Amino acid sequence: MKNKEKNQGFFSPSIFPKTRQAIFLAEETLKIVLAVIVIGFLIYFLVSLYFANSADEDLKFAEESLNFLVQQMNAKVEEVQIYNPKGWSILSWPYADMKPASCTDLGWENCLCICENPVGYTFEGYLDNCEGTGDTAICVENSFVVIGGASQAPILIENPAVTLRIDYDNKRISKKQ
Repeated sequence: MKNKEKNQGFFSPSIFPKTRQAIFLAEETLKIVLAVIVIGFLIYFLVSLYFANSADEDLKFAEESLNFLVQQMNAKVEEVQIYNPKGWSILSWPYADMKPASCTDLGWENCLCICENPVGYTFEGYLDNCEGTGDTAICVENSFVVIGGASQAPILIENPAVTLRIDYDNKRISKKQ
């Protein structure tokens, strides 16, 4: 048996056979680490692509919902259901002498918007989100006032839907209780 081990050592290209195995181990470890990094970047890319598309989808829903509301108002319908985008709000401007730039730049005295809800639900936050920067709001010129609760306040679009009551005599939009 000793001669066989000597012969294997003699025909081996390395004097230290265990070091050769260590080199293979380092190569395989490097390949695994690189594969994990590449898979991590791929997952990050796919997740960011998904969220970018969902923001575009919410803005399309907001535009369609606002257009539907205006069409129903032109047809003098007294109750309108708005389904999308969930978690956004319907509100009217001006509020406390504040108005988004998207309305003032177009010369509108009053406007009706569907905007993404800000953190803290403050009117300053709504003003920032309703500026019409592209992915957080859609606005149209309209003289109706949105009454959420007892005063002028946003109406949250909830699941399954929010039913709006339109008062044409007083030019008010409120949530049906």
